[in-house]
Amino acid sequence: MPSRPVKSVPISRWQIVAAIALLAAISVWALLRAHGETPSSQFALKGTLVTPTEIIEDGTILVVGEKIKAVGKEIQIPTGVKVIETGAFIYPGLIDLHDHITWNFLPRWTPGQKFSNRYEWQQLPEYLPALSSPHGQVVPSPSPPGKRTSKQEELACDANRYGEVKAIAGGATSVVDSLGIDKDNPCIEGMARNLNSYSGLYPSGTEERLRNEVFPLEIRTDDVIKINDALAHHQLALVVHLAEGKRNDASSAREFRMLRARGFLQEGLSIIHGVALRGPDFDEMKTAGVGLIWSPRSNVELYGETTDVRTANDFQIMIALAPDWSPTGSDGMLEELNYAAAWNAAQSPRVFTDAELVNMVTLNPAKLARLQDKIGSLKPDHFADLLVVHSKEKDGYRALLHSRPVDIGLVIIGGSPVYGDAELMQQLAAPDRLEPLMLCSTTKFIDFETEKVPEGKQQRKSWKATVEALTEELKPWHLSPSDLIPCPP
Repeated sequence: MPSRPVKSVPISRWQIVAAIALLAAISVWALLRAHGETPSSQFALKGTLVTPTEIIEDGTILVVGEKIKAVGKEIQIPTGVKVIETGAFIYPGLIDLHDHITWNFLPRWTPGQKFSNRYEWQQLPEYLPALSSPHGQVVPSPSPPGKRTSKQEELACDANRYGEVKAIAGGATSVVDSLGIDKDNPCIEGMARNLNSYSGLYPSGTEERLRNEVFPLEIRTDDVIKINDALAHHQLALVVHLAEGKRNDASSAREFRMLRARGFLQEGLSIIHGVALRGPDFDEMKTAGVGLIWSPRSNVELYGETTDVRTANDFQIMIALAPDWSPTGSDGMLEELNYAAAWNAAQSPRVFTDAELVNMVTLNPAKLARLQDKIGSLKPDHFADLLVVHSKEKDGYRALLHSRPVDIGLVIIGGSPVYGDAELMQQLAAPDRLEPLMLCSTTKFIDFETEKVPEGKQQRKSWKATVEALTEELKPWHLSPSDLIPCPP
């Protein structure tokens, strides 16, 4: 198992480093203003584009407002539009269809044993003080709006915010399972897209079309009917946790038959985990048009093995890759992609090509979420969710597989720069909006401008205050918030 990431440097040190970087950013900003230039809603990025169905060297992507206007080798750039030479690879933002965002402020959990299925470790006494109890303190359940005190609401938002920043620092622009049932809670609006709660991909007031179910076999009968009708009319994408355990675990395998009995086995459904699934199950999934969401690291850590993706791939099942959660999975999408690439390299013969692995974090999850006309590709009229990565690799697919979160130069969501290096962020966002993050002795900057300010608040909470609040709540368990990204050895 990978070693524990190195903790962030002391505050007194990173504050000095961050202040120097921020002053440099403000100086550049002032220089740009003196020449009549400021960041705008139109800009162009130059670099190696990975669309991901093709690689375009020395390509350009033009962003106008929230969307991509043009993509190609030689495109017309309107007069006055800022052109930024990234010297990097540019990808669609990574799409995370399997995560538990509000749990990801918690540190890594190593139970020291393997389990037959997910029900076993959830009943383990050690699970309570390590994860369940501290999470329940910060994000109490049940949690419909109005059922928490104001302090509890703020803490829940802190956990959600921490998880979203962690996801973004790992390359994701879209996630699932944030404060999902609190749909009226403003802290889920902005920053990363919450695909099952508030994606920002549809007109205001439109209901989201992705539903995430952790325990799908507990859905009430009347709701089952509604879900099946929505699936049949191609109005819903349903992702469900199923068959999570060892491959020979009978109870996990039986869940597939129970899911079929509820009528869910139809196009629009994607099964998360599926470790206990076998050839005949994949055959049924292929016939029905059902997808698979693979989380190998968490599977191996908890059960000692992962899904039979070779057989799934042989049956041409569409597969997406996702980290599960950071306590036993990966800290984010890019780290999970690193893990999957290493796992794949150890197989003989290899199961996936490099291009297929990149598709599993971009185009494939977009298709499984029925959002391929909006995100997941670098195409005109798609939302400008972009990931810029620095790498010495020559091949665009290999570059993403072997890049680390520290290599991320820029994350753009809906045309808005939200995270990245000072060099790129200062060209697109006002420096007075940027907050420094000291990660692995490297300063990154984050802009919370897209995050909605909660009702009754005059301004957004600082990142420092968010971390301090979570740190205080974890003290009774002698825990500290997890690192945002894994640091290189």
